Amino acid sequence: MNPIKNTVKDITSMLILDGIVLILFAVLIFILPDLLSYLVGAFLCIAGISLLVYGFRINKSYKEAEKFWKKLED
Repeated sequence: MNPIKNTVKDITSMLILDGIVLILFAVLIFILPDLLSYLVGAFLCIAGISLLVYGFRINKSYKEAEKFWKKLED
């Protein structure tokens, strides 16, 4: 069990998902420019939630890594 590997895998998948969402929003803005404010608002909400998820996962991984290293030292 490698907590760092799992965290990197989770972050990578979330970044890919965010990239896809950004591309879809950009296409929608080009097609329907009137939706710009709604799409920007939606993206900011998605980005904020994603950053919270990243933060909690990194924090959890850090705690698991500390437990691993403490076990290794003993």
